[in-house]
Amino acid sequence: MEQSTAKDRLVLVVEDNPLTLDALVSALTDEGYRVSRAVDGMDAIGEVQQEVPDLVIADVHMPRMSGGQLVRRLREWNVPVILLSADTNWSRTAGVVFVPKPFDLDHLLEVVANLLDDRNE
Repeated sequence: MEQSTAKDRLVLVVEDNPLTLDALVSALTDEGYRVSRAVDGMDAIGEVQQEVPDLVIADVHMPRMSGGQLVRRLREWNVPVILLSADTNWSRTAGVVFVPKPFDLDHLLEVVANLLDDRNE
């Protein structure tokens, strides 16, 4: 199987804090990923219905639809999810990778790369 490049991979970032959203989108774009953005879970579902991403990075606490509710909705598309939160109770959420806030951006980018590499195998 031919290895995909970062440019082939779409990452959806779901974050209601505009500064964090912009920083994540910028960092992922700099790494060569295609990136779409959503400000809450409802917007994220709309984005996924347009094009299913290879990976979703989502904040937990957001208006209209929380990260936990979003994870449940995304299961029908079988999309890997990274949940971001200062609330470590979310670290036990089944079927997701948890990254605690505040997060180290280099670590998060490493987690993204590893998850996407695992999907290629």
